[in-house]
Amino acid sequence: MVPAPSLRLLWILCAVLAECLQAAAQAPNVPIYKQGRREAQYEAEMGNAGKDLFSSSNVVKFSGITEQLKRTSCQLELPRPNTAMMSSREICVAARRSHFRVGWAYLCDKCDDWHVNVAGGYCISSNGAVATCYHVVKPGREVKDGCLVAADENGKVFPVTEVLAANRYSDACIVRVAGDGFTPLPLTTNVYPGDLAYCYSDPLDHRGYFSHGIINRFYQFPGRRPISAPASAAFAPMRLNVSTDWAPGSSGSAVLDAYGNAIGHVSTIALSGEEETAADQNDSTTAGPFAMMIVFHEAVSARDVLLLIQPKASSP
Repeated sequence: MVPAPSLRLLWILCAVLAECLQAAAQAPNVPIYKQGRREAQYEAEMGNAGKDLFSSSNVVKFSGITEQLKRTSCQLELPRPNTAMMSSREICVAARRSHFRVGWAYLCDKCDDWHVNVAGGYCISSNGAVATCYHVVKPGREVKDGCLVAADENGKVFPVTEVLAANRYSDACIVRVAGDGFTPLPLTTNVYPGDLAYCYSDPLDHRGYFSHGIINRFYQFPGRRPISAPASAAFAPMRLNVSTDWAPGSSGSAVLDAYGNAIGHVSTIALSGEEETAADQNDSTTAGPFAMMIVFHEAVSARDVLLLIQPKASSP
């Protein structure tokens, strides 16, 4: 039989050892996300922040979004693409620093509470230009009134002050987030099938999910141009299939290359034999016994983000 003092000392040693093991579970500065009810609390905080921002004139509101989504181009000063290869850890850090959760804080037609519907976005300029999907910014049918908001990885909520440019055919959109001194990702189109592809997103409320795969292929859709519109690359969107993981909630999040450049962003998911599903819409339907044989991850190409941007005029 162990004496009582010795037993007490044993318990203390076990507790200290457990704390040491917990402290050694990750490298320094690794964010630890709270799963479950903490995520619901986080979204409630975003909704309350959106409610406060709604009274400000410096935010995109439901009443003005239709006209702003008609803007087809903007002028931005972009960072040059990185040319030095980065480690996976460095790419994760770069993706996390540029990552935003973008979407609507809104009132629905069923209650008086404020809700949020957010997906992903990524900063492409230090003064708050954030790229995301057109379908993330376009409000859903449940939105009765509200405003566009963005939240960084520290949980700070910012107003989205305007839509800079958008194209529903390519599912690309650039918005302005209030603030300055953000960490942008450079854009590049210099990629090839077989190249590494990374994604940092929030699939199914699993925040800060980082994964990697490869670029599988490039392809285009026919017939996405209105009959009355002239032939243009703006109506012939380029798509990437990649084997990187994502799910509903990931839409608009950056897809990166091995140099830490954004090569595009998450758009849709499609099961084998099933119609494509926006990556921020939870659709559990299947398409027969072969539905789960393969999942296609479709990304918007950085080319179609760049088509929204006119080079900023240089100073004389």
